[in-house]
Amino acid sequence: MSQLSDTHITELRSLDDVPNAPDRNKPIGFILRLAKALHTYGLPAYELEQTMNGCAVAMGYGIQCMSLPTSISMTILPPDADSRTYLIRVSPGEVNLERLRKTTEVARRVIQGDIYSAEGADCLKEIAEASPDYSNWIIIFAFGLVSACIARIFSGGVNEMAVSAIIGFIVGMMAIASQSRPLLDHLLPAVCAFIATLLTLSMNRLVGIEVTTSVVVISGLIILLPGLSLTIALAELATQNLVSGTARLTGTATVFIQLAFGSALAVESAKRLGLEINQRVLAPVESWTIWLAAAVAAVALVPLFAARRKDVGWFLLASLSAFTAVHFATVAMGPSLGAFVGAITVGLIAKIVTRFYDIPGAMIIMPGFIILVPGTVGYRSILALVEKDIITGLATAFDVVVIGISLVAGFLLSSLVHLPKDGAKDHY
Repeated sequence: MSQLSDTHITELRSLDDVPNAPDRNKPIGFILRLAKALHTYGLPAYELEQTMNGCAVAMGYGIQCMSLPTSISMTILPPDADSRTYLIRVSPGEVNLERLRKTTEVARRVIQGDIYSAEGADCLKEIAEASPDYSNWIIIFAFGLVSACIARIFSGGVNEMAVSAIIGFIVGMMAIASQSRPLLDHLLPAVCAFIATLLTLSMNRLVGIEVTTSVVVISGLIILLPGLSLTIALAELATQNLVSGTARLTGTATVFIQLAFGSALAVESAKRLGLEINQRVLAPVESWTIWLAAAVAAVALVPLFAARRKDVGWFLLASLSAFTAVHFATVAMGPSLGAFVGAITVGLIAKIVTRFYDIPGAMIIMPGFIILVPGTVGYRSILALVEKDIITGLATAFDVVVIGISLVAGFLLSSLVHLPKDGAKDHY
């Protein structure tokens, strides 16, 4: 077995820097780099394995691939040599839709024979070395804008939106800072939850602003809530990627626990300081402002997912379609079936867009599922358990599982729909 692994600091660097790694100009070298790139840019296990199988077969190689959140194992069977097994140590990737789009395009061109593997490997290197499309201040601003919009979607008033935006800015700055500080990166959910909760509880005494604590804290931390990871984990389990799904599910639970611990620690600290949790009754808000907030949040997700500016329309389509489907289906059938209908809607739109507009399905699925995922419910569940409210915590946890299963079932059901192939290109 050839092991291509490294330390935490260097595990995201190019395989060119790893001693004795296969030459990037050779087919095996390209296959390894393609798998690493797809994983780094956030492709789920079942899609990554499908892509690698298609690419290897097109190049005349056999392959057995297993993708996990922290590693990729591949046994490559060349046509004229003995098989070799490679293990690549990676970190769970952050979603980067533009780089993912370019990488899947490289894979498609190699599969279709438009370019050779050596050219594909050079393209992958160019993609990896390209400068970020958005500066740090845009990313930080997007954090705050999304948090303010989510507060409005949760019926928060001007106070809740303002404080949520401040917390979002702080979380964004810490997320940027954590990229070069491994220790902060590991503890980011707990630290952000502590700061968000303590700051929220301090607002009344510091500046005389009364806010609803739960709405502000959840809205401020919304980007860190691993609801999307939870849904991907359930989808991997449903598609029989059991090891990857279990590992991702465990990682998701760890993030939830860190968030709950940070909030619980802040609540205890606030009690020592004489601060109180404020759960004032929120006044009804006009429905058009909620729809506007959903649209603005969709636009703000573009830099957070590192998509192109011209993809704003697709983000709006995905988010508003999901929001509309969930809103009306929930009123008619309840939250679980509402999530089911929303997932079917997003899945069908993703298939249509992929088939007829040559756009990767992730461009629709990622922003659409952000609206659908049960991250906020999961956070409330863990926090209730930490506060020893066992009944509420377990009941809410059950809701999380039901909603998550509904999402996966809806997504898988939409994938069974077959569309005509005229003028279309398959995306791997």
